[in-house]
Amino acid sequence: MEYCKRCVQPDTRPGIILNYEGVCSACVGHEEKTKRIDWKARRRELELILNKFKAKGDTGYDCIIPVSGGKDSTYQVYMMTQVFKMRPLAVTYRYADRTPLGQKNLDNLRKLGVDHIDIAPKPEVERKFIRKAFIEAGDPCLPDHLGIFSVTLRTAVNYKIPLIMWGENPQLEYGGKDEERNNPYLDRKWLSSHGCLQGKLAEDWVDKDLSLKDLFIYTIPSDEELASARIQSIFLGYYLQWDPLQNYEIAKKVGFEESPDGPKMGLYDFADLDSTNIIIHHYIKLHKFGITRLHDNISVEIRSGRMTREEGVEILKSKEERVPTYEIQQFCDYLNIKESEFWEQLEKFRNKDIWKKDTDSNWYMPNYLKGL
Repeated sequence: MEYCKRCVQPDTRPGIILNYEGVCSACVGHEEKTKRIDWKARRRELELILNKFKAKGDTGYDCIIPVSGGKDSTYQVYMMTQVFKMRPLAVTYRYADRTPLGQKNLDNLRKLGVDHIDIAPKPEVERKFIRKAFIEAGDPCLPDHLGIFSVTLRTAVNYKIPLIMWGENPQLEYGGKDEERNNPYLDRKWLSSHGCLQGKLAEDWVDKDLSLKDLFIYTIPSDEELASARIQSIFLGYYLQWDPLQNYEIAKKVGFEESPDGPKMGLYDFADLDSTNIIIHHYIKLHKFGITRLHDNISVEIRSGRMTREEGVEILKSKEERVPTYEIQQFCDYLNIKESEFWEQLEKFRNKDIWKKDTDSNWYMPNYLKGL
């Protein structure tokens, strides 16, 4: 494992590429954000786009915003309704493991002046899909991620709403190639490589237990359908400088509530609140990539200038990320499996390139935090 010279991300994280100076692609992207991008010009570009779409939809909606009830979707709804005076339709893919606080924050969005559609899959199909994704891909949240994209794009086509306003461009914020960092569009080509989908769409998950009809709610409209409906699907974070703390501060002012018990995982008490499986998703990254949620959050804080690299390294060395025993128990109860089965499956995804066994047969990472 080699670590970025500016933040604390290792080269094992998907999307992270270290350049010849040892600086990761996420830090290069942040430097572009702060020094090279003309944000005033991009905001004017956004305003031109929004003016073109105002009241153009046959339903009277100007755009669609995919929302979970988190601080980012609250920020997106605030910016579209209060700042840019748009008339968005908020759309949610309903997680099976939605939390009470997630529901409360989701309900708050309507107070900002939006209609809201909450779309849920058939329970048994969802359960089978989550189980299959966990066993085959090591990610219980993959169906949720696919559902977020599919129901949003499908609703845009069905309701004839030609503009979708997504949140951040993950490749700009968390690491990606040059051409990906400066891409304003979310389309099928982007989904084939990104979105935590591991390059698989609904049709790739069909088997004897899950037919394509079962998985219809997870299917992405074809390029022809999207072109016919003239859907433009863009990242708000391409046009407005994205920062999780800034988003939280704005969201809090309009009713968003953070965790009363401190961070669920990582540094932030305002993140990962609407789902319990997302905590497991983050925990599994330790086995796959040798990283925790702390690496992600600390790297963002270092890039923003709110924390030095030395301070971030000290946190990593002194604070061990918790094992999410409660969330794992809930997940096992949901799938009706024993916790021992969970750990057996998880073991299949341990990255043997970075994990080794000591003389007592205990797993450890020889290069973890070395050279930081």
